[in-house]
Amino acid sequence: MQNKNQFWQGVLLIFIVSAIAYLPLVKDLGYLNDDWYQMYDMQVKDPSFYHEIFAIDRPGRALAMIPLFTFFGFNPLWYHLSAFFFRMMGGVFLFWTGRMLWKDRNFFALVTGLLFAVYPGFLSQPNAIDYQSHILALFLAMLSVALTVQSLLVANLRNKILLIAGSVLAGWGALSQMEYYIGIEGFRFASIILLMWRGDESFRQKVTKVIKASLPFLLIAGGFLVWRLFFFESARKATDVGLQVSQVVSSPLTALWWLNYLIQDFFTVTLAAWTMPVYQLAFPMRLKDMAVALALSAVGVGVVLVALRSRGEKASEAEPRPERVEGHSGETLFLSLLTMLGGLVPVILVNRHVTLPDYSRYTLIASVGAVMLIALLIEGLARRGMQTAVIGILVSIAVLTHYGNTIRSVYETKATRNFWQQVAWRAPNIEDGVTLIASYPNSPLAEDYFIWGPANFIYRPEKQSANPVVIKLPAAVLTGDVVNQIAAGNGVETPLRRGNYLERDFGNVLVMIQTSENGCVRIIDGDAPELSPSDADRLKLIAPRSRLGAVITDGESPTPPANIFGTEPEHGWCYFYQKADLARQRGEWEEIPVLLNQALDGGYYPNDSLEWMPFLQAAAVQDDVKQVREMTKILTADKILGIQVCSLMTDFAQKETLSGEMKSAIEQGICN
Repeated sequence: MQNKNQFWQGVLLIFIVSAIAYLPLVKDLGYLNDDWYQMYDMQVKDPSFYHEIFAIDRPGRALAMIPLFTFFGFNPLWYHLSAFFFRMMGGVFLFWTGRMLWKDRNFFALVTGLLFAVYPGFLSQPNAIDYQSHILALFLAMLSVALTVQSLLVANLRNKILLIAGSVLAGWGALSQMEYYIGIEGFRFASIILLMWRGDESFRQKVTKVIKASLPFLLIAGGFLVWRLFFFESARKATDVGLQVSQVVSSPLTALWWLNYLIQDFFTVTLAAWTMPVYQLAFPMRLKDMAVALALSAVGVGVVLVALRSRGEKASEAEPRPERVEGHSGETLFLSLLTMLGGLVPVILVNRHVTLPDYSRYTLIASVGAVMLIALLIEGLARRGMQTAVIGILVSIAVLTHYGNTIRSVYETKATRNFWQQVAWRAPNIEDGVTLIASYPNSPLAEDYFIWGPANFIYRPEKQSANPVVIKLPAAVLTGDVVNQIAAGNGVETPLRRGNYLERDFGNVLVMIQTSENGCVRIIDGDAPELSPSDADRLKLIAPRSRLGAVITDGESPTPPANIFGTEPEHGWCYFYQKADLARQRGEWEEIPVLLNQALDGGYYPNDSLEWMPFLQAAAVQDDVKQVREMTKILTADKILGIQVCSLMTDFAQKETLSGEMKSAIEQGICN
C-alpha cells in the first residue's frame, strides 16, 4: 500500500509542477507559426483535408488531427490543454517505467519523471496545434516502453499478450506521427537488456533471454521501416531516409560531420538545455514578467520541497549512498547513454541536429536519457539536502524557461492579432492575387503563411470545394531573392505546399509595415511611401513597388473572428489613424479632422510622428495653415523624418489644389 501511495504522490507532484511550468498563461496563447495554415485549411475545407496536408511525409498525423479538430475546433485553448496533458503524462509514464526497472529506487524514478515532464530543452510547447503530433507521439512512445517493461515483469500469459499488443500499437502510433521517434527503440531495447541481464545465468543464456524477450517488439520498428522504406514514398527530402543516407556514399566527409554533430548534441541535451534557453528566454524578460516568473519558480520549488519531505526525509539528514544504488549505477549509465544515442542518431542521419531554440524538438527522445543521467548524478550526492537543493535549482530553471518561452509567444500572439485588427480597420477589402508583404514588430517571419494565414481568415474565409486550396491573398517572406524580384518589378512563383496553391506575382505587391509594437500599421502607397527611419532597409527598397490600389475602399471594414483574433481592441490612436488613412485614400478629407478631434478628445496621441501625415495633408487641403505649422514642428523635430516629409508634402502640393499661403507654409515651414 505504501508503494502504491508513493506512486500516486509522485504522479501528483509531476502534475502540479508541470501545471506551474506550462499553464499560467495558457489562455492568452493563440495561433503561432504553422498553426495558421492548418487552421485556415480547416476554415475553407473539412477535417478530412488533413489527409492532403500530411500526405507528402507523415500521413499518420491526419489520424490524430482529424479527431482533435473535430473535438476542439478553432479554439486554441483546448489544443494547449491537451498538449499539456500529453506532455505531463509522458513524465508519468517515465516515472512508472523507472519504478518497474528499479523497485528500490523510487526517488530516482520520481526525479527522472519530474525533470522529463518540465525539461527546458523543448521550446515548441506554445505552438500547440502544429506540435500536437510531436507531443502526442512522445506520450505514445513513453506509454509503449512502459507497457514493454510491464509485459516482461508479469507472469500471466494473457496479461503478457495484452501488454505486448498494447505496446506494439502505441509504438506504431508514435512512429505514425514522427518517424524520427524510432530512436525510442534505443530506450526500449536497453530496458529489455537491463532486465534480462540480471541473474546468475551464463553469458549465452542471458543473450538468449534478451533475444527471446525482444522478438515481439521488433514488430514496432521493423513493421514501420518496412512500410516506410518499401511502400511509402516521401515527397519531402528531409524525411526521405534513403536520400539522406545516400549522402555518406557520395561524400564520406558527411559521416565525420555526423559524428561532430552527435558529440555536440550530447552536450546540448544534457547541459545546454538547462542553461542556454533560460539565458535566451527568461533573462531578457520585462521586470514585471520576471517578477511573476520568479514567484512561480518559488512556488514550484516549494511544492517539490514539501513533496520530498512528505516522504519522511529531512533535508539536513546525512545519508550515505546506499549499496544498492552503487550496484545500479552501471545499469543506469548504460540505459541513459544508449537512450540518448538512440534519440540523436535518427535526427543526425537526416542531416538535422539539435540547435536551441529553433530546433529544440529534436531533443525530445534524447531528453529521456539526459534526465536519467542527471537523476543518477543527483542520486549519487551524499546528502539528501544537497540532492533536494539541486532538484530545486533545476525545477526553478525549468519554470523560468517555460514562463519566458510562453510570455514570448503571448506577446507574439498579441502583436499578430493587433496587426491584423488594424489592417481590418484600414482595408475594407483587398484585391485577389496581390502578394502581401508584411513586417510584424519584433517578430521574424519565417514562412509566408504567417502572413497569408491571418489575411485569408479575415478576407477570404469562404469554403472551397476543389483541391488544392487556392490561396487568394498570397504572401512572401522578404528573402534576398524576393527583394530583388520585387525591386525589379517582375517574377512569378506558383508553389504548391501541403495542399495549398499560391501564385505570387512580384510585380503586384502590397506592403504593410508596423515598425514598433506601440506604433500603427502603415499600408504603403508606393507613389508616396511613408517610411520610418527605423524601418529595415529591405522594406525601404521595395516600398516604392507597393500598390495601394489593391486596397478596396468600398464597403464596411470586416470583423476578424474573435475566437482567432480575440475581441476587438480599444479604439485608441491607431484606430483613428487607420480610419483617417482610409479616408485619405477615399479622398474624404473633411472626415479626417473629425477623426483627429475624436482621438485627441480621448487623450490619444501617436507614438510615431510619421502617423501625423494623414492629418497634416488633410489640414493642407482644408487650408488650415495654423494646424499645418503646429504639426510641422513635430514632424521636423527628427531631421531625417523632416527630409522625407518635405519630399512627400512637395509632391502632395503638386497633385492637390492648395492655396499660395499653404504652399509657402510647406516650402518655408517644412523644407527650410
